[in-house]
Amino acid sequence: MKLLVLAAGMGSRFGGIKQLASAGPFGETLLEYNLFDAREAGFESVVFLIRKDLEADFRASVLARLPKGLPVELAYQSLIAKIPESHLSRLGASGRTKPWGTGHALLCAEEQLAGQSFGVINADDFYGKRGFSAIADYLSAQSRKTGTRTEAESARFCLAGYRLGGVLPPLGFVSRAVCGIREDGSLAEIVEHIRVKRRGDQILSLGADGLESFLSPDALASMNLWGLDSSIFPCARELFLAFLEDGANWTKNEFYLPKVVDVMVKAGKAQVQVLPVKERYFGLTNPEDLAVTREALAQRTAAGDYHSPLWGDGSEGPLRPDREEA
Repeated sequence: MKLLVLAAGMGSRFGGIKQLASAGPFGETLLEYNLFDAREAGFESVVFLIRKDLEADFRASVLARLPKGLPVELAYQSLIAKIPESHLSRLGASGRTKPWGTGHALLCAEEQLAGQSFGVINADDFYGKRGFSAIADYLSAQSRKTGTRTEAESARFCLAGYRLGGVLPPLGFVSRAVCGIREDGSLAEIVEHIRVKRRGDQILSLGADGLESFLSPDALASMNLWGLDSSIFPCARELFLAFLEDGANWTKNEFYLPKVVDVMVKAGKAQVQVLPVKERYFGLTNPEDLAVTREALAQRTAAGDYHSPLWGDGSEGPLRPDREEA
């Protein structure tokens, strides 16, 4: 089972290449802790989606630190990747300088993921062992049922759902996709909120039109920890082409992975089981997040959740079993 790591973000709010920021006691990056947890949960290999211009730094700062026995592939996201040749002439006039978002990133890794089930994460958020285990267990169970499912049946995906109030930093705006969930725990809809922040005890979403709305802290949110399979790609390609046909999208708008899933769900092409995960959040969105992330990882290492150095030989003794967070 593969894990796709979306690591091509430019880190504009963070102020640097956040995927390469030293977060652990021995300089480990945050995504290394995710890989450690994912590997323990049953993910056997990794596909990194990166920018080509970051490859040298990525190899030196991340790949060189990983265990030799972990299979790794690279895929690349660029401004022109997956853009039909007939549309390329529009790029210059648009003034766009960055790729097209997480849905586009998924398409850029299609070759490495074709024909199989896989997990998806961002490189700059912490997901926790329970999140990876929930996704891996679901995908494994579905793979055993694949032979009994007809082509007419909808795809079976899954999503780790985190309590919204628990996955927001104390300061600054972040993007969060909020889930609408049916009684059986399946996803009814997923709505992307691109500017979410705390205001006292409330959670505020600022829309593109400048209007404010308030979100429930108990709503389940996607942190882009998905369990998918290759049946998502035809729909993603179709929707991306439709996205490109709208000239208003060419300057700054992004093509989001949650949007692809939402369309498939509403069209009856996919069922998504939302798997609630209790985990204390930290991640790298804004510059002030780095100190919080370093402290959180140091505490977990001291408590026995991780070896130090992370990829040590285990001589430090067994790790403490994972525990549920509030």
